[in-house]
Amino acid sequence: MASHNLPFDDDDDFDWEAAVREIDSACEAVAAASTSGRQPGAASASTSATCPQPSSGKTSGKVRQSTLEKFVDSFTKRRKGDEVFVNSKVFETNLGVSGVQREETIGVEPQIPSVAIDPEAAKTWIYPINIPKREYQFYITKIALFTNTLVALPTGLGKTLIAAVVMFNYFRWFPEGKIIFAAPSRPLVVQQIEACHNIVGIPQEWTIYMTGATQPAKRSEYWKSKRVFFLTPQVLQKDIENGICLAKQIVCLVIDEAHRAHGNFSSCVAVRQLMSVPVSLRILALTATPGSKVPQIQDVIDNLSISTLEYRDEDDSDVKPYVHNRELELVQVPLGEDASTINDLLLDVIRPYANFLGSFGLLYRRDISTFSPCEILTLKDKFKLAPPPNVPQEKHQEVDSAFYTLITLYHLKKLLSGHGIRPAYEMLVDKLKDRSFGGRMSKSETMAKIKLLMQRNLSHGAPFPKLTKMMEILTDHFKTKDPKHSRVIIFSNFRGSVKDIMDSLAKIGELVKATEFIGQSSGKGSKGQSQKTQQAVLQKFRSGGYNVIVATSIGEEGLDIMEVDLVICFDANISPLRMTQRMGRTGRKHDGRVDILSVSLVSLLILVNLHAKVRKGKRHI
Repeated sequence: MASHNLPFDDDDDFDWEAAVREIDSACEAVAAASTSGRQPGAASASTSATCPQPSSGKTSGKVRQSTLEKFVDSFTKRRKGDEVFVNSKVFETNLGVSGVQREETIGVEPQIPSVAIDPEAAKTWIYPINIPKREYQFYITKIALFTNTLVALPTGLGKTLIAAVVMFNYFRWFPEGKIIFAAPSRPLVVQQIEACHNIVGIPQEWTIYMTGATQPAKRSEYWKSKRVFFLTPQVLQKDIENGICLAKQIVCLVIDEAHRAHGNFSSCVAVRQLMSVPVSLRILALTATPGSKVPQIQDVIDNLSISTLEYRDEDDSDVKPYVHNRELELVQVPLGEDASTINDLLLDVIRPYANFLGSFGLLYRRDISTFSPCEILTLKDKFKLAPPPNVPQEKHQEVDSAFYTLITLYHLKKLLSGHGIRPAYEMLVDKLKDRSFGGRMSKSETMAKIKLLMQRNLSHGAPFPKLTKMMEILTDHFKTKDPKHSRVIIFSNFRGSVKDIMDSLAKIGELVKATEFIGQSSGKGSKGQSQKTQQAVLQKFRSGGYNVIVATSIGEEGLDIMEVDLVICFDANISPLRMTQRMGRTGRKHDGRVDILSVSLVSLLILVNLHAKVRKGKRHI
C-alpha cells in the first residue's frame, strides 16, 4: 500500500471566476500526488489503495472538505466513553463550481453523529481487478470517493463500474450506513444491481429494489433492515417526505441520468431535503450528456450539490483507446408529392395567424416554414407573462387563440415531415374534435382540402418515403452483416411511428427479427410495455432472438442494451443531448454506423454543425 498524504491548503484567496479551472487543477494534483498498490492478502477480485486526501486547490478558508483519515484522527482525540466514529465531518464541506458556499463551515462544531465508521476499513479503498483496468475509471473513482462528483462519460465507457466501486467502499467504511442508487427506470436499476453484485461483490442479502408499487409499510421495514437501496428518485423523495427513509444514516447517494436534475425533478427535491436535515453524505452523479449549454450544466451542479466535474469526450487521450470508429450517414429523403402538397397547404392555413401576431411584433420576422411548435409555445408564454403595451387588452384573447392555433398547426406540420401522412391525419382528426380549434378550422376551405388529400393518400396505401428508405438501408446492412450476430436499433421520437415501422419491417421477411421497445405509459391506441416486458425484450435482443429493436426515447438513456452495428434515427429534429445518446449506442466495442433520416437538407446541416458532436468517423450527405 502507498500513502496518499496531500497538503491541506489554508490560503484564503479564492478566485471564483476560475473555479472550474481550480477544480481541474485539484484533480491533477490528486493524480500527481497519488500512487496505488495492492493490499497483501486482498481478494483476487480487488486491489486496495490507501485513501487519498483530496487537494482542494484554493478555498475560501471558511469551507473545507475533510478526508476519512483526518476524520478518524480528529475523532479519536475527541471521543468520550463509548462514543462511536461517525461521518459528521468526513465528507461534506463543499464548494460548488458556481462559487456558492455550502452550509457547513470550519469552526462550526459537527452535529452528534449517527453512523459509525470502521476506522480500520477506512484506511484503504478497494478497486476490482476482475475486469481490465482503465486508468480514467480508476482516476475518476479516486476523485468520486472523496468529492461530490458529476461524472460525464460517453455511453459505454463505464460509469456503472465507477458507481459500483464507490458504493462498495462506502459499504465497507460504514457498517451501519445506507447506500442509495437512484435511476429513472427499472432497466437502469437492474444493470446497476448486477454490477454491484458481479463486479464488486456487495452481498445480495443487504440489497433491495423498491418501486412505487412497494407498499409504504414494506418500504419502511426495508429502510430499517437493508443497507443498499436501488430505487427511482420519486420513491426516494416520497419516503423522505413521509419520514420512513432513515435519512441520517445515508452515507452515499448515486444519481444516474443526472442531466435530468432541473427544477423540481425528484432527484433535486431529494437532495434539497437531505441537505436540510442536514446529512453528511457523498453524492455521485452520472450522465453521458450533462447538457448542451453551460447554464444547464451549472444548474445540475448546483441542484445536486456537486463540487467536481469529471468530463471526458471521445477525443480525450485516456478515453481514445476504448472508442471505435463511428460513421455518420446523413440521408436526405424526399417528402413525397402528396405530403409536399399538404405541407404547402398547411403553410397557407398558418400564414394569416402568423401575420396577425407579426402585426403586433409577437412573431419573429422570418420564413414561417421554419418555426417549431416549441418556439411558438415559448412566445405564447412570454406574451402571457408580459403582454406588450402595444397590444390592446381587448385583443389579448384573440392573440392567445392565434398562438394556440399555430402550436397545433406547426405540430401537424412537424408530424407530417418527420413521420408521414398517417400520424398527421390521426392528430388532425383528434384536434378537429376540439371546440376551439375545430371551430376555427371548420371555416377554412384549405383545411378541408388538406383532410381530403390525406384521406385519399391513405386509401391508396402509398408508403411514406422514409419507411421505404429505412427498409432499403436495413436490407443492405444485412447483406454484408450476419443477421444472427449483427444488431440494429431504430429510434423514433413518436410512438405512433413505431407501429408503421414495425409493419414495414414485417415485409422484409425472415432476414429481420424485430420488436418494439417503448415506455410504460399507454396512449390512444397504444399500450405501453411493463418493466418486466422491457427486460425480456433486452434479454432476447442480446441473445439473438431479435436482431432489430424499434425504440422510443427509453432506448436512449443509459441502458446496457448491448453493442449494435447500426443505429437508424427515423427522426432528426430532437435535442443535441438525445441525439448524442442515440449515437452512443454504436461504436463502443467495434466500429459502427449511424444513419439519420431527414426530409430537409438544411436540418441535416444544422444537425452536423450544432447537434451531432461526432469526433470520429466520416460524415456523408
